[in-house]
Amino acid sequence: MSSVPAWKRAGLSVKAQQQQEDEDSLTTKRIENADLTVKEIKKISNKRKLQDDTKHKSKKPPKRIKLPKNERPPPPVKDQLTYLKQFVDDKENWKFNKLKQNWILKNIKNIPKEYEEALILYLGTLQGGSRDRIIPELKEVISKWNTQYEEAERKIEEKLTKKVENEIDKDSKTSNDAENKEQKEEEKDAVDLEYALRCRAILSKLTDEDIEVKGQ
Repeated sequence: MSSVPAWKRAGLSVKAQQQQEDEDSLTTKRIENADLTVKEIKKISNKRKLQDDTKHKSKKPPKRIKLPKNERPPPPVKDQLTYLKQFVDDKENWKFNKLKQNWILKNIKNIPKEYEEALILYLGTLQGGSRDRIIPELKEVISKWNTQYEEAERKIEEKLTKKVENEIDKDSKTSNDAENKEQKEEEKDAVDLEYALRCRAILSKLTDEDIEVKGQ
């Protein structure tokens, strides 16, 4: 007769039965996997991978916190502007770059004021085709400004000399509307005094000409 108590024997029996069921289940799985073709196993593996990828994609990235304008860092300086500054401040390590020069030539008007001195010095060294092309372009800007200035003066004189009465007839109102429309169209391509003076400063570095800029 066994010396092991009945309740303990019952526990051991249950545990042994559970182990047997686990082994049978594992054996069944192995048999099932063995029966699967390589193609079927690959298909199941791809399906699981797709589910995992979908799960990761569903997670939205955290929202970026917008800082107040006064706390935002300044925007990075364009390489072309750094290129200009290095030409003046660190000429020994400066290297010519055609793409950066082309960008500068197309954006003379938009170069920030703090880079103007470097811009004038750099463009004053232009040679060859670039120099030949930019000279007439600079002259055209100055000429356009002078024309705008003269036209503005003419309009002011007309208003001062014109008799302004309380009665405004329909014809004069229509004429004013047409003038306002024409003025708005001209403002789109307008040249300001600062741009004209910048062009003259560059031109004086390239040539011996001293072109007048009206209204300075």
